[in-house]
Amino acid sequence: MGRIHEALQRAEEQREKLGGTPGGPASAREIVDRPAEPRGLVGGRLRGGLLRAARRARVVLSDSESAVTEQYRSLRARIQSIRRTRPLRTIVVTSALAGEGKTTTAVNLALSFGLDPERETCLVDADLRTPAVHRAFAELPPAGLAELLEGEAKLEEVLVRVPDTRLWVLPVRSLPAHPAELLSSRRMVRLLEELSERFETVLIDSPPVLGLPDGTTLVDLADATLLVIARGIASRSDLEAALERIDAGKVLGSVFNRAADAPPVYGSGRGSS
Repeated sequence: MGRIHEALQRAEEQREKLGGTPGGPASAREIVDRPAEPRGLVGGRLRGGLLRAARRARVVLSDSESAVTEQYRSLRARIQSIRRTRPLRTIVVTSALAGEGKTTTAVNLALSFGLDPERETCLVDADLRTPAVHRAFAELPPAGLAELLEGEAKLEEVLVRVPDTRLWVLPVRSLPAHPAELLSSRRMVRLLEELSERFETVLIDSPPVLGLPDGTTLVDLADATLLVIARGIASRSDLEAALERIDAGKVLGSVFNRAADAPPVYGSGRGSS
């Protein structure tokens, strides 16, 4: 907790601010990049503030020279470095509470990996209650994670590709009646195994670890966890409770964000009190 405590102290001193590719799945769909008219989860068009938010969510593509983009590149490089010492294919991106920016982090980290021309990356939206990954992209397949886990769709039917990248996205299309049961099912285990065989990196946007069991289920299934911490959202006790639910050996580090004039900051390891 030492690094988390120090980063939170620093944040408190600042003001709050806010197709297919070779080797990819043969018949997966491609995301059509139409920033003027992206579609929402239930088919409605995003306009005005929602459209601007969708563009901002993909800062790695929309502003490749920004300090924020550079931080995502640094985070990707750090993860690649860790891979030299341990197997690391599936990575959960989560937070203690909702609203800390885990989806934005997952999307842009996935895009950073996806810009590597030699490696395939998959981003999975595993939040079956309040999915948000789809808001960063323009088009959705007719089925998503829930249909796949319920046996109503095949993997090739739910994967979509971001143009000009090696990133594939597995979104949520519909909300199931029993999300916790699906995420803890044998089919979910097999899905992660299959994705690990197909892709160099599998990033999973997970529900928060505090509250319902969905987030901790995914943490247990993945190789590693990246914890996103936003200024003013989770208390120190929340962070301590969240870390208690994550195997210490699986914690890659933390991303601290939402501080004025400062891009997201990566802190490695769990630290000590």
